[in-house]
Amino acid sequence: MNAPVIDVRPVRTKKDQEVFLHVPWSIGLDQEKNWVPPLLDDYRKQLDPKKSVFLAHGELEAWTAFKDGKPVGRISAQVDHDFDKRWPEDPKTAFFGFYECIDDVAVSKALFAVAEEWARQKGRVRMRGPFTLDSKGEAGVLIEGFDKPSMIGTTWNRPFMDKLIQDSGYQKAKDLLGWWYTAGTPIDDLTSRVAKKTRDLPNVKIRLMDLKEIRRDASIIQEVYNEAWKNNWNFTPFTNMELEVIANEYKLFIDTQLTYVAEVDGKPAAILFAIPDINELIRDFKGELMRNPINLIKLLWRLKFNRPKNARLILLGIKDEYRASRKYGALAAVLYEEISKRGSAAGYSGGELSWTLEDNSQINRGIERMNATVYKKWRMYERAL
Repeated sequence: MNAPVIDVRPVRTKKDQEVFLHVPWSIGLDQEKNWVPPLLDDYRKQLDPKKSVFLAHGELEAWTAFKDGKPVGRISAQVDHDFDKRWPEDPKTAFFGFYECIDDVAVSKALFAVAEEWARQKGRVRMRGPFTLDSKGEAGVLIEGFDKPSMIGTTWNRPFMDKLIQDSGYQKAKDLLGWWYTAGTPIDDLTSRVAKKTRDLPNVKIRLMDLKEIRRDASIIQEVYNEAWKNNWNFTPFTNMELEVIANEYKLFIDTQLTYVAEVDGKPAAILFAIPDINELIRDFKGELMRNPINLIKLLWRLKFNRPKNARLILLGIKDEYRASRKYGALAAVLYEEISKRGSAAGYSGGELSWTLEDNSQINRGIERMNATVYKKWRMYERAL
């Protein structure tokens, strides 16, 4: 009896792209209660050379695997020129993303084989991922926390994926931590005292981000992020195009009770950016928003009358000059306390703080002092080509 034929095809046409995007449905992820379909409009933009913020500074190719004529997996490979500029000491690195696969190592190896060959042709010597499409997007394969649903901008997959990737020749590069904070949980006494001392300084001000000045505040997010995260593993800077995404597309979802700027002497010193967990509102959308006007109406109605119960804290950062200062180094504690109080007052039950690097001891200690606990882990992988 002949073995089933595995056929890995490049994504070339709009029809190919739709098959690629719908692989999670083809392999049955929609039958998993904790998988929330992402909005495909976002992915379509990422793959569109005219609209993609990633393709403005990178290159990518994508493939779908078929077995007996049915879609059973997918992968992308990408080169990020912004990464090359920022990390000259880590040269010739390629990345993979959009990785989904049935529990079949032959299919997985076939997907990685075409992605790796593309990367070699680009002169790359290692493959790392998954990133969709860089560290500012979805990252990692879930390895702990399968009993919890995916939150906005995070991945959920079946438990076999970690072994499948390792059996395909990859090793752990880094684990990413997702923390859970339950509203009303008291912050430890030391953090509270330090936060109060810093907050009481006459030249320190904590203000809400202003939707009427969203471009100004998006620019502040870009400025602080690009300084505060620049030494973090796999960092690439926020670009002006990505700033426009925050200013135009995130505006619909922002709750100003969850977004703050800390100012010292009237100058931005730190930011905290969290958003309601929109996944709670879109579970029944089957990934479609703009292509299904009814879903758009549902989302707008739910945002107004049935807002999410939880939130995801995406960014918290302090500029170097303040983080290194004895006087202002506790601005992070002030912001943790701010979101704890305001989030609870606004009716949120809790929130995910994600993600942090497993070896970022300074930020992880701060989160622990907030009395949050690790409840999810995602894994990043790497292989020499």
